[in-house]
Amino acid sequence: MDKNEIQNDFKSNFLQLRKIINAWNLIPGSGKEEFDSLNQKILSNLYRGADADKIKRVIESELCVNFGFFIDEFDSEKMSLEIIEWWNE
Repeated sequence: MDKNEIQNDFKSNFLQLRKIINAWNLIPGSGKEEFDSLNQKILSNLYRGADADKIKRVIESELCVNFGFFIDEFDSEKMSLEIIEWWNE
């Protein structure tokens, strides 16, 4: 795979993952780019071979630390499994 193919693959995956994250409707009415930092961290970890448990921890950290959510306001287990299922397709 050359550099352009890698960049195109990453961009495609980024947009697909953005749709998944936005479908969770964590902040109703927020812009489609609101969770791009979370998207970036998840995708970077996936490219490094992260498993569902690692993705779950990334989600929890990002949503609690950077977005001010409480851990009981979202289901990180379900979210991480959804992402891993998508990634493995």
